[in-house]
Amino acid sequence: MQSEIDMAALLRFYLDAGVTETIGEEPVNRYQLAAQQPLSSESPSVCPTPTVKTNHLKPAAQNAPIPTLAEGVREAQELALNCENLEALRQTIENFEHCSLKKLASHTVFAEGTPGAKLMIIDRQPSSDEDRSGLPFSGSAGQLLDKMLAAIGLERDEVYLASAIPWRPPGGRTPTDEERALCLPFALRHIELAKPTCVLACGEAAGHLLDRKTGINKLRGKWNDLQIGEVRAKMLPTFHPAFLIDQPGAKKLAWADLLSLKAEME
Repeated sequence: MQSEIDMAALLRFYLDAGVTETIGEEPVNRYQLAAQQPLSSESPSVCPTPTVKTNHLKPAAQNAPIPTLAEGVREAQELALNCENLEALRQTIENFEHCSLKKLASHTVFAEGTPGAKLMIIDRQPSSDEDRSGLPFSGSAGQLLDKMLAAIGLERDEVYLASAIPWRPPGGRTPTDEERALCLPFALRHIELAKPTCVLACGEAAGHLLDRKTGINKLRGKWNDLQIGEVRAKMLPTFHPAFLIDQPGAKKLAWADLLSLKAEME
């Protein structure tokens, strides 16, 4: 017995897999189609020139120039600095059009929790769960994070959760250097406006905030001083909860990071 197809679920599956275009169910041999085109016996090599009345022609619309990466980053920096509060920053990010990631994302993943909390936890690029919910640290990774926080006496609503990259890359791929550069001014301004004392950067978010290509294995467990404008915070890189689900052997290292975080906050 054939069950009905959930078209919405099927389309969501294609979007998560990175499919952006529909072409057809059967392949088309364009060479064969061209061979079947009949040629005119009178002028086989010359195409007829259509008659055009020049008095009805309109000037072609000029395409808007595509900004360079430097121009896009400069505009992102200016827009971020002009945001006076977190809500203004949220709206600015949602209206930012220079990052291609936004075109295929379902939601802009901004933040959740208590603004002004002592601890700010920053997520990497959104997963499929976070893209659907619009909230950082959703799904199974978020559940594990809740347990990690509870282990050091914290609840989810006592911290401020944010995303370093606001939009999910197609197919869950790693963001490119250009995409990271366009999003970095907003992430730094987010920290500046939230004013945390400590920042826990999970996974690739650590290298993104420090503007380094160093992997999390070399960054984790080492405190870094963040000076953003007049705001100073201490940042600790650690493994992402999603990584700990796949590699449970690394939980002992993450536990050491949590103990270091707890000692610093106290």
